Amino acid sequence: MIKKVFATAFILVATVSFCFAQDITGNWKGTVNDQFEINYTFKVDGEKLTGSSKGPDGSDTPISDGVIKGEDLSYTIDIMGGATKVKGKIKGETITLAFAVNGNDVTLDLKKVK
Repeated sequence: MIKKVFATAFILVATVSFCFAQDITGNWKGTVNDQFEINYTFKVDGEKLTGSSKGPDGSDTPISDGVIKGEDLSYTIDIMGGATKVKGKIKGETITLAFAVNGNDVTLDLKKVK
């Protein structure tokens, strides 16, 4: 009986968590240091986040190890030849990303492209 209760509770929590994961699939745009426009294309499949970034030079860089849980997301992307861990928060039509490049902390706000 206790196993049934725990199994049911686990399934309920997993289902609710999945339902609250935000779908950010689509195109997003932001500016780094008020100079460089960055474009992202995200695709969400459950808690898996994939996609790519188009930098100021026009080249596409794929994201890897992407995870999205609720309003939190994280992934790894190659910046200037190094694997960079990026963390972010989703707030409505804005995603705020935080990462470090050459020891400098960078924050970037992305807006959904309509």
